[in-house]
Amino acid sequence: MSKINPVGNKKPFSYHSTVLFVNDVEKSKNFYTQVMGEEIALDLGLNIGFQSGLAIWDGNYGRNVIFGEEILKEEAFGSKRMLELYYETDDMDKTYEILKSSDTEFVHNIKEQPWCQLTVRILDPDGHMIEIGEKMDVCVKRLYKSGKTPEQIAESTTMPLDIVNYMLNQS
Repeated sequence: MSKINPVGNKKPFSYHSTVLFVNDVEKSKNFYTQVMGEEIALDLGLNIGFQSGLAIWDGNYGRNVIFGEEILKEEAFGSKRMLELYYETDDMDKTYEILKSSDTEFVHNIKEQPWCQLTVRILDPDGHMIEIGEKMDVCVKRLYKSGKTPEQIAESTTMPLDIVNYMLNQS
C-alpha cells in the first residue's frame, strides 16, 4: 500500500489526542484523576486536558461548538458506541485492587485475552469503555515463569520469537 502525501515530505497533520464528550465534567475529571491516575495539564472548566493527551469536554458545550445546537443526551450517548481507551500496567493485581476499591462499573474482571495478555475492562462515568492490559513484556515474562518456552510464548502471543527473546532478556 503506497502512502499518499499531498504536501511532499512534510506531514500536514499528526495525531495529538483523544477527546471524550462527557455528561458531567467534574465527575469525569475526578474519575480520570483519582481512578485512572491522569494528571491535569490544563483545566478550562468546560474542557480539561490531561498530560497523557486525553481530554474531556462538557458534552453539550462540545456538540454546540461543533454542530451549533444541543443534541439530546439519548442521541449523543447511545448504547452502540464502539470506542475504547487503552491503558497499560506493570502490575495487574495492584491495578485491579485500585479499580475494585473505586465506584467503577466493570465490563469484565481480569481476563486472559486470546493472545495471553491479562486485561480488565471498565466504564467511565459516561459509559466509555476503558481497557487496562498488562504490558506485553510483563505478559511474556509471566508466561515464561509459568514454564512456557520462548517458542511456546511466541506461538501463543503471536509475537515474533526474536521479540519474545528480547523481552525475556530485559531486566
